[in-house]
Amino acid sequence: MNTTHSPNTVMANGLTGSVVKWVDSSIVVAGSVIAISALVIMFVSLMAEVIVRYLTNQGMGWPTEMPNILFPWLVMSGVVLAAQRGQHIAVCAINTLLGTAGNRILMLALQALVAATFFYLAWVGLDVIEITGSEVYPVTGISSRWAYMALIVGFVGLGITALSTFVRLLLASDPLSVRVHHVEEDV
Repeated sequence: MNTTHSPNTVMANGLTGSVVKWVDSSIVVAGSVIAISALVIMFVSLMAEVIVRYLTNQGMGWPTEMPNILFPWLVMSGVVLAAQRGQHIAVCAINTLLGTAGNRILMLALQALVAATFFYLAWVGLDVIEITGSEVYPVTGISSRWAYMALIVGFVGLGITALSTFVRLLLASDPLSVRVHHVEEDV
């Protein structure tokens, strides 16, 4: 039996493992859809603006607002996807000094702190949305609240990822194998 685990495998059979796998898969699908959609919409709208400007010497106006609205969604979905794959910035020097139990405790504490921090930031972000809700992009009439909503959704995604990582750490035989990305799995 293989004791190493990829980020896409469940560490234990049963309901808990299945729920964690479902939650993580849902976050990856949602993050991927958001990132791809943001890129496509930004590209198509800006390309349309270039074509119209070239043909008529006048711009449509609204395409220039799309990056302001969609770029935060692209960035936050990328951050959440990186966390899901374990490709965020990490300092691992202390891991060599700790054994399996020490690493598990350290990583569980870290995930609890990460979850609490990002859920708190999402909560505070709701106040920001109330403040920015009155700001409207002039051409599209879209509230800037939609751009700021990306931060809240991203913070919630990171908090949920921290919680699912916490469960994975409890279930894994080797805590250092949780969220370790293997390039050969992508082939």
